[in-house]
Amino acid sequence: MRKIQCVISILMLIGILGCSREYQAERSFHKAVRLSKDIIATPDAVPPSQFNKAIEAYTFVFEKYPDTLIGRKARMAMGSLYVAKKEYAKSREVFKKTFELYPDDKAVAIEARFSIGKTYELEGLWDKALAEYTGIIRKYPDTQAGFDLPFYIARYYEKQKDIPARNAAYLKAVEHYRYLAGKYPNTDMGFLAESLIVTCYMNQENWVTALDSLEKLLADYPMAKTVVLSLRTAADISVRQLKDPQRAIDIFNRFMEKNPKHPLNESIKKGLEAFKNVPANKN
Repeated sequence: MRKIQCVISILMLIGILGCSREYQAERSFHKAVRLSKDIIATPDAVPPSQFNKAIEAYTFVFEKYPDTLIGRKARMAMGSLYVAKKEYAKSREVFKKTFELYPDDKAVAIEARFSIGKTYELEGLWDKALAEYTGIIRKYPDTQAGFDLPFYIARYYEKQKDIPARNAAYLKAVEHYRYLAGKYPNTDMGFLAESLIVTCYMNQENWVTALDSLEKLLADYPMAKTVVLSLRTAADISVRQLKDPQRAIDIFNRFMEKNPKHPLNESIKKGLEAFKNVPANKN
């Protein structure tokens, strides 16, 4: 009986010590966060002494608790402090070290690599930033970052008004999203991938292909919450951009034929009535 009680006591003590260590780590981390708030908000107004204190606070956390989630968060947070101060080279050293220390932690690896890319982008070194972003897409295509970055890259060129590069980037994005849509049919990721294909073509004002992609989205995901919006978008493209309301009429009718019991069919039929007064393009 005494042996059992002794074992229970030891296990309880281990649990208490574990909780205590986790509590101390959290407490130390939040102290560093408090020191960092003003630096993130107004980096140029903070005296060097406060910046150094924040760096020391984060250093204490990841050195004392190196194999914990808090330790990893502290490293990334410290890198972000250097970014706020525009000390990009130092921030990259921190992010690279984080990536090297935790190569098996996918979330940390992606965040570190993206952060490295972002520092290059902020510095105006787009080619180096692009290398990091494309590396993430290749290695982690099924993650949120791998999903978002192709579109992000295309949008970068769009903001730079570099139309040839934008179009090439959108082409790569569409290829990536088609791959994901085919790999994950009838899933949220598949739906989002097809939705972004539509957006990619719309952003290029490639209205015919956008409309075709939109009809495919409706066919593959007829019960999506965005069906009404998709049908409205199809009507808008047909009428406003292509000046061809018959395109929308055909899409609406095909949708009802494929989904004869769809709850929106009565509303769609009423919507079709509105097209009777829309003049068709006579060209």
